[in-house]
Amino acid sequence: MDDKLKKYFENPRKIREVKALENYVLLLTFDNGEKRKYNMASELKGVFGVLKNKEKFCSVFINEVGNVAWNIDEDVDSSVHWENQIDLCKDMLYMESVPVSL
Repeated sequence: MDDKLKKYFENPRKIREVKALENYVLLLTFDNGEKRKYNMASELKGVFGVLKNKEKFCSVFINEVGNVAWNIDEDVDSSVHWENQIDLCKDMLYMESVPVSL
C-alpha cells in the first residue's frame, strides 16, 4: 500500500451529504467538513450508463454503508434486490475527488 493510501486509512472519511450538480458532477461533504467534487462524466457507460438520464443522476443518495448510490428502478426494493442499486465507494470518492475552494 502506498503512503497516500496508508495515511488515508489511518482516518478514513465518511460522506455526510451528496448533491448532484451540472455536467454529472457530485458535490460531496465529508465528516470533517471538507467539500469535494467528483466528476462522473467519463464513467457514464456500462452499469453507470443509466445515469446519463439527468433525473436519475440527481436521485443520488448515501446508502446504508455510507457509499454514494442510486436505485436503478425506484419501484424495486434494493434491500431485497441488491442488483437494483449501483454505488461508488466512499474511500475512492475521497481520494479521487477534488477539493472545493471556498
